Amino acid sequence: MWMTNTKYLSFLHSDFVGPRLKHHTSKISDFSDLNSVATFGFRGEALSSLCALGKLTVETRTKDEQVGTHLEFEHSGVVTSERKIARQVGTTVTIEKLFSTLPVRGKEFSRNIRKEYGKVISLLNAYALIAKGVRLLCTNIVGKNSKMVVVKTQGSSSLKDNMITVFGLNTFKCLEPFNVAISEDCQVEGFLSKPGPGSGRNSGDRQFFYVNGRPVDMPKVTKLVNELYRSSNSKQYPVAVLNFCIPTTSYDVNVAPDKRKIFFSSEHTILLSLREAIENLYSPQQCSFSINHIEDPEKEEDPAIVEPNESADLIEKENVSSPEK
Repeated sequence: MWMTNTKYLSFLHSDFVGPRLKHHTSKISDFSDLNSVATFGFRGEALSSLCALGKLTVETRTKDEQVGTHLEFEHSGVVTSERKIARQVGTTVTIEKLFSTLPVRGKEFSRNIRKEYGKVISLLNAYALIAKGVRLLCTNIVGKNSKMVVVKTQGSSSLKDNMITVFGLNTFKCLEPFNVAISEDCQVEGFLSKPGPGSGRNSGDRQFFYVNGRPVDMPKVTKLVNELYRSSNSKQYPVAVLNFCIPTTSYDVNVAPDKRKIFFSSEHTILLSLREAIENLYSPQQCSFSINHIEDPEKEEDPAIVEPNESADLIEKENVSSPEK
């Protein structure tokens, strides 16, 4: 994982021990600070978990340093080795021998490797779509020196460019910008599939929901979007990328350790406003359908047969042009 946030690096260098120990964080000093945390998580949980799963090494250098620092950690999170190295500005976090300390979980992971791999790619795509000004690159080594690029973004500052990079231009052409103001300080912005057949997908694998840029699970919103989309396309699922911009005091993200579950203080109001806006998008009058004209082969005109009307016109012309007797 490559990171270039110099503020993060500065803290990392000032306290090598703390960020790796369980429950350590610099983001809160009082219980009330939990209501204003805008970052994605706490390093004391994520990095200590990595230490417990395998061999963790970190290389880091801030823009104010001439050289970088190489750190090695034991499974408890304590630094076991520290030395100076030459490297560019940034941080590289490497974990090796994954699940070596948990053989039973490692065996289960290997048995479901395809499923777990799909979850990792889906999570990376979620961050790749919403992260602005951040370049992401994920590769997978499938054979001897065979490296395949799985996720790659260019560090764009717009959601539109990120979606084109991740999904492709053809998919983006099937999307409609979606913006709704639920209140003065609560807005939903993003993209949804256009109404009508052919604009969706056979599965709901491209549905991503965010709260202030944080990827979260929103089962009620997912059900609402899929249900209303079926009024215009009953055989497919919509592509959905929606970001809920809400004050930090209006929701609680500290429900589960992975912070994927969200509690809203006014969930009913949000769902009602969202339903009204999506219904307007997928109402029947907004849908367009292509109609192909198919000719009946039994009614094809036989050149040897003259229609009755044409015969009458021909007789009338002959009578007009015939000389008088």
